[in-house]
Amino acid sequence: MTHTRLLALATVVALCACAASNGAGSAATALATVTKAIYADDAPGVSAAFDDGVRSEISRAEVGLLSDKMHALGTYQGATLLGSDPQKSEFTYRVDFERGAMNVAIRIAADGKLAAYRAFPVEH
Repeated sequence: MTHTRLLALATVVALCACAASNGAGSAATALATVTKAIYADDAPGVSAAFDDGVRSEISRAEVGLLSDKMHALGTYQGATLLGSDPQKSEFTYRVDFERGAMNVAIRIAADGKLAAYRAFPVEH
């Protein structure tokens, strides 16, 4: 492979890596925003982060139940990316609290808002 082709390939790989990290970065921001809103039992704040197709499905009661489950695990400590499928805009995180964790899978809609947020308990 010639030097020019190697340079072109390296540029393409770097651009793809930047695009993937930007997707993961926006997903991490969306995850943190919604998780903190759920933890605060802020249903309007949670709804605002979702795209129009999902927003109407979010209920105050569901936000309250998930908030209670998070509070039972203690103070929110942060999140770690476990896996992703950038082509589907799907990301899975481990969300840590002082006394436990949840796995959260999110999907980002084309408009940059959340299309899905699913929390699963982590079994010890």
